[in-house]
Amino acid sequence: VFVPTVAAAMFSVPSRTLLRITVRAPAVGSPLRRQAGFSTVSAALQSKVDGFRRDIEQHLPKDGKNVVFATAWLATDNVFVALMRAHFPEVLSGMHLVAIDTMHLFPETLECAKLVQEKYGKQALWKLPQGVTTRGEFEAKYGDAEEMDAADFDFVSKVEPFQRALQECSKDILITGRRMDQAAQRIELAVWEEGKRTLNPMAGFSWGDIIAYADAHGVPVNRGHNYAFRCTEPIEATKRHLPDLPWTKVDLGKPFWQATDAELRGTPPAPITYVFKSFGDTHTTVPVEPHESERAGRFVRQSKTECGIHTRTTSAGAPHGGSLVDLMVKDAAQAKALTAATVKTIELNERQACDVFCLVNGAFSPLSGFMDETAYNAVVKDMRLPEKQLFGLPVTLDLSDVEGLKSGDKLLLRWAGEDVAVLEASSIWRPNKVVEAKEVYGT
Repeated sequence: VFVPTVAAAMFSVPSRTLLRITVRAPAVGSPLRRQAGFSTVSAALQSKVDGFRRDIEQHLPKDGKNVVFATAWLATDNVFVALMRAHFPEVLSGMHLVAIDTMHLFPETLECAKLVQEKYGKQALWKLPQGVTTRGEFEAKYGDAEEMDAADFDFVSKVEPFQRALQECSKDILITGRRMDQAAQRIELAVWEEGKRTLNPMAGFSWGDIIAYADAHGVPVNRGHNYAFRCTEPIEATKRHLPDLPWTKVDLGKPFWQATDAELRGTPPAPITYVFKSFGDTHTTVPVEPHESERAGRFVRQSKTECGIHTRTTSAGAPHGGSLVDLMVKDAAQAKALTAATVKTIELNERQACDVFCLVNGAFSPLSGFMDETAYNAVVKDMRLPEKQLFGLPVTLDLSDVEGLKSGDKLLLRWAGEDVAVLEASSIWRPNKVVEAKEVYGT
């Protein structure tokens, strides 16, 4: 039995209904802190630091040769550098820190970069968009970022410079600062991705862990964390990048997580307060409420969730998206249990079965399931997935009858008398097949 561990999948009907489905088949092997004080979390945090040390020892060469860490000078990135200096100074000295100046970074980000490089004695290899050294030159050559297609901006300002850096460093292992708690898309992030030869040593750390370590060890963080934006009414996230908004910007004199609620809200208390929890480009990053995820303030006007460095940077000969997707569950007992939990059987036709097998075996990498509605619309309109990887045709699974199906139902997919997959239904929707025919086939 082949059981896909698909994160999101969709059934589409050529002229009827689309059913979005989610597979929950785990692969084999596989609080906002105010002034709480480091000691309240020290035991749990120390355990994660110990795990970090084991991961570094297991996966990185002792001399750091051909190892690249992609830093955006975020709090997590800076804590990584601090941990490496404290526990693996030789590895840090031999590896490369790669930073990309997109010409659209916050001034506070550049200030933070300088502090980190000075404190830990590690200079970064900086790369800029090809042929430019200033914002004005960028706009003259490539255009205004607000008017550019997001995929084009990401490529010229991040992906292409990053690819040049990887080539210059003769990259063998890439390290990222991604964490599982940052977004739903990262919830199953592995510490080691063999297919990509990528290490995510901060995957198990939480936001609370990061700021606790930063406070306890004096790790430099972006001065933009000090700002509070107080207003009387909520402002839509898609509008928070605009100038002259009805809020008051206040410098707290310390990172917002070190402030009390009273300090954050001011006198009289502001009904709504926003803060920066993460920093990317100035036109795609907005402040969020303190309890929200770091990623809630990134790419708010776009369907993507990553800048492209993690999703569009590949080496020659690598699978599309960087690694070959493998959705097979090889444990017989686990497959049997999944099959037993299904409530309905779907008999696939040959076309549908072909798509299922392509998904399971990675032929449709980077897809980890049938496209959901967002991905479907993005591919139909622009021939790109939401994360901007090229994808020419929508990959969907059609059902003519969805009566009686509800969210959470597990479906057994069969073909030619064999059980081939188990999927979990999550939503039902109807596509515009006329638009699909026109946009995809030009007819």
